[in-house]
Amino acid sequence: EYIQNGHSSPKGCLYLKDWHMSRDFPEHNVYTTPVFFSSDWLNEYWDTLEVDDHCLLVVSRTPFHADVFRSYSWSANICGRKKWLLYPPGQEDFLRDTHGNLPYDVTSAELQDGNLFPRFEEACQPLEIIQEAGEIIFVPSGWHHQVYNLEDTISINHNWLNGCNIDIMWQFLQNELSSVQKEIDEWKNTMDSWHQHCQVIMKACSGIDYGEFASFLKIIAENRMAFLKACSSGESSDYSRHLSETFTTLGPYHAAFDLQRVAYIIECLLCNEDFKRLDRSTLTLQPEAMVQQIRDTIQSTRGRHLLYQE
Repeated sequence: EYIQNGHSSPKGCLYLKDWHMSRDFPEHNVYTTPVFFSSDWLNEYWDTLEVDDHCLLVVSRTPFHADVFRSYSWSANICGRKKWLLYPPGQEDFLRDTHGNLPYDVTSAELQDGNLFPRFEEACQPLEIIQEAGEIIFVPSGWHHQVYNLEDTISINHNWLNGCNIDIMWQFLQNELSSVQKEIDEWKNTMDSWHQHCQVIMKACSGIDYGEFASFLKIIAENRMAFLKACSSGESSDYSRHLSETFTTLGPYHAAFDLQRVAYIIECLLCNEDFKRLDRSTLTLQPEAMVQQIRDTIQSTRGRHLLYQE
């Protein structure tokens, strides 16, 4: 309708992002997530919380960035063409200005100014991809990228996390908190709740703090423990239809792998000094108890259905 009515904008071609169209209009059966991308902890968590739907009208390009929480992303072009510029992890450090900031546009001529971007010449050339209609691109964790719609384009995009990159998310969160602590270090000795304020600022900047990260792990673990117990007992589980189909497709081996990864990250939390400073009474996750539950679930299901191999 936007195109047919000849609408235009001084900002150029615009597009509408609809975060939950598929969830809110299931009768339309808009698309099915490819099985390769179906282990999606991020959307599983947000769907559990029933995060409100919202839309955003934006310019038809994305500035230079890495994806939220250093998640994976996949993008499927239904129609139209996109141009991608991608840099491997670590290359972004060569693209920072003298203040440590990343450029908005990596193709800008100002990056040639050595006084502003002193390490630009050390950066490798970006991987350039033209994505055609009917093609899907996978962006690994930590790959900074910039994207242009070359023409009117409809695409389906997901950011996603799972057991294969949850450790990268945990490292990202530690780096984010460290940056906040560095910024307000001068007030450390004058504020009784300095560490708590760091968590608040971190959540405002990054969208999550250590407490919510712990809640995230709890939901992921509980869903998989319930699935494995259902496999063992033969009883049905109280999941959403989508989650039930995902678990059935991925199977008990995958659920077991996820549990082992969650247990590993929780053990990392228990060793982290900043996590130790959190008020345990405010957490939905009791980490020691959760690790023990995971171990008990693994032990109780291992022999019955040969879910694991020694």
